[in-house]
Amino acid sequence: MNKKISAAVLAGALLMSAGAAQSANAAPNIKIFIDGVELKSTQPPIAQGSRTLAPLRSIFQGLNAKVQWNQKTQTITAYKGSNTIVLKIGSKVATVNGQKVTLDVPAKAIRGNTVVPLRFISESLGQDVRWNAASQSVIITTTPELAAPTSVSVRSLGQYGDGRDLQVSFTKSADESYVDHYRLFVVKSGTPLTAQTAKTSLNYTTVLPNGSNQNVTLNTNIKDSSGDSLKPGQAYQVYVAAIGNNYAGGGVEVSSASSAVTLSAGTQGAIPTAVKATDTGDYRDGRDLTVSFAKAQNESDISGYRVFVVRTANAGSFNLSAANAVPAQNYTTVPKGSAAPSVTLTSQSRDTAGNPIQNGVPYTVFVMGVSSSNTAANNTLSAASASVTLATSGSDVSASNVAASDVSDYGDGRDLRVTFNRADNEANVNQYRVMVVKDSKASNFNINSANAVTSANYTAINKTGGNISQTLSSSARDTDGDPIRNGIAYRVYVLTVGAGTSTSTNVLSNVSQPITLGGNNVGTALTPVLSDGGNYGDGRDLLVTFGRASDESSVSEYRVLVVKSASASNFNLASAVSVPAANYTVLPRTGANQSTFLNASTRDVNGEPIRNGVAYRVFVLSVGTGNSNNNANFALSGVSNAVTLSNGSAVAGATNVAATANNLTGNASDVEVTFTRSSEEADVSEYRILAVPSNQSGSYSLANANAAPYYTTVSASGSGQVRQALNANSRDVNGSLISNNGAYRFYVLTVSKNGANVLSDRSNEISLSEAGVPAATNVRTSASGQSVTVSFAPPANAAGTAYYNVMLVPSNAAANFTVGQASAVTGSNAKYSTGGNVSFTVNSDRDAFGNVLQAGVQYRAFVLSVANGSQATGNALSENTANDFSLTN
Repeated sequence: MNKKISAAVLAGALLMSAGAAQSANAAPNIKIFIDGVELKSTQPPIAQGSRTLAPLRSIFQGLNAKVQWNQKTQTITAYKGSNTIVLKIGSKVATVNGQKVTLDVPAKAIRGNTVVPLRFISESLGQDVRWNAASQSVIITTTPELAAPTSVSVRSLGQYGDGRDLQVSFTKSADESYVDHYRLFVVKSGTPLTAQTAKTSLNYTTVLPNGSNQNVTLNTNIKDSSGDSLKPGQAYQVYVAAIGNNYAGGGVEVSSASSAVTLSAGTQGAIPTAVKATDTGDYRDGRDLTVSFAKAQNESDISGYRVFVVRTANAGSFNLSAANAVPAQNYTTVPKGSAAPSVTLTSQSRDTAGNPIQNGVPYTVFVMGVSSSNTAANNTLSAASASVTLATSGSDVSASNVAASDVSDYGDGRDLRVTFNRADNEANVNQYRVMVVKDSKASNFNINSANAVTSANYTAINKTGGNISQTLSSSARDTDGDPIRNGIAYRVYVLTVGAGTSTSTNVLSNVSQPITLGGNNVGTALTPVLSDGGNYGDGRDLLVTFGRASDESSVSEYRVLVVKSASASNFNLASAVSVPAANYTVLPRTGANQSTFLNASTRDVNGEPIRNGVAYRVFVLSVGTGNSNNNANFALSGVSNAVTLSNGSAVAGATNVAATANNLTGNASDVEVTFTRSSEEADVSEYRILAVPSNQSGSYSLANANAAPYYTTVSASGSGQVRQALNANSRDVNGSLISNNGAYRFYVLTVSKNGANVLSDRSNEISLSEAGVPAATNVRTSASGQSVTVSFAPPANAAGTAYYNVMLVPSNAAANFTVGQASAVTGSNAKYSTGGNVSFTVNSDRDAFGNVLQAGVQYRAFVLSVANGSQATGNALSENTANDFSLTN
């Protein structure tokens, strides 16, 4: 048990006032707080002599312990983790984990509630107990519970015979708020991993918490826990250690070992090579693309090959795992046996995302060798082909430029106008069929789906010799047979039906942008195309091209919205409408299609600068001419292709940048920065660790990093993860000493030998303190009329904290509010707290700058942990989180 308060302190702390010396009297003025939340109980604490007795069940349950009552034996039993506590009414002897413990006074029952000495309740479960005489409060602070990851598994991808073959999956810790990072350790099978080894070993892979269970593929340079490179024929197991943050006391919890896996001797001889993609036709579909490759040197374990056509923008992340997951309709099969395999695709061929092959789109091709054992892990994947873009000449046999717009307010098919360009060559075209597909099903809609749609569920349009604009009828239905109606997101395909009775000559168009009918007439821009057109490392590299809305009469402007690819699938009309003005680019309507480079200051929808190494997509939001800010006054285009900016021949940059501070000296020698080296380190000259003040880190760019005169250099000649401690004289990028006067984030600049440097993502935020106290967390506000209540979670270890100052700061000044400013706040401009909630009232209390609180003004709450001057000397300020509120008169 962790007993953090001495008997002498408790004896004095829990003494009642002179009038409280009566036996079994209620003590209504005493409050009990658990982690800052007041405990409510039907039975208040009572005084017996000089002791305070508290309701056992209420507190045990407040500490997440399970409680059982035995009426026959008058015994209560509580369980929490590995602790078991047994008490009997009327007895002064209890057992804690089988050991007898003597109580100051016996447990007793009052009105059906068991009450026992308060000290016994908390200390028996290893919690921290403090008495605050000023507020007549007992403060119980629970010990953070760092949990080990679970369900660790490892599998071999079976291709390289080194670390790249190992794919590790694990279930995250039960509560990641206590986790700083995870460490993946590969050990020779049968080798145990202790918590001490997990703390001190340098041979691990860092994985940052992301709120989800993890799936990580290791790299070629990975070493086992003893520092040896991984090798074929050796059996390995994997452990995952959760490393606690300051709140969890920096502890370590190690998972159980995974099952063993043995790397194969490598299957390089079974890998197809020399993949080449050639534009050989003029059909403007898959028939234009011919793929050739050199067969595997050893075909004995190969049953055949699969050809994958990947959009070049996505080729960098295409690997064996992704190839194994591609459905059969999205690849082309090639039998083995040919001396020089070659295949020309068909009009129905699709890329790996399920989209038809089309002109004007850059593609990269991969070829898989399919294992004879039909085991995905034994398949092999070629290197990528050179990128190829099908020419735009020739006679197109399919409809193109399909677009949909909302043109009326009937709430049925009459609201939906579909436009498309006819096939270039209509000689063998019988008719066109307009197919309205629910957006949720559009990604899986293909030529086979289209051929199977019944006549009642599409709109047939005869060829006219010109391009088509068709408003559907009130009876029009989607491909599921449901009436077209408001509030449903749709996309539209056009099936070009060939002459004759065979469906083999039918061709399916590309899909339109999504459209949701909603009682508005705002025209929708056509799906944009995104290109990397520069080498600035910012928004000037992004070239956005899109077709104007077919009807611009109701469009006042367009907004170009840059979204990280990882977030694009969840980005919708409501998301687009809520993006602040600083985070999009406005383009006026011009009556023509548009193509524009963005500018250097462009930010994505999250407010972060555009930069190299991040995959982006673009949406275009049409803004209606009305003044309404509801969704009906806007229309959102489809999503563009993904583009990752690069500096031409830039190397792969450092990743997984993280920073920790042990807060011993209050200067940079407390700081350690970790990161994963570039996967192309032969082209790296050095790494530079850059300390950026947090309030500048959101706009820090590659250009800033290249010009920074102050940094810490790390050699590129090492191996594995980098762990770099800074020295006491380290400076931030502005030339100021890193100190306990601010918060910092860290970047790593990968310096290329060819001059095309790459900047990493920023690290987590750290603040230094001089033998300082930890900050309060989870600051929350609850405003009601003229008053607001502020609550917060005190740190797990508050040994050096004297008290807390709670203060309100106008929201427009919150971003620059520092621990130095907070420490200077005195008197009535802050409210004293020992861990409980505090309240402020309009026209009565004051903000941190001494101004009377006003109705209608936005404020943000901060909590300053004030050091006691002996165990700690540095104060700490809670994180600047958006808990804004306003009061009313």
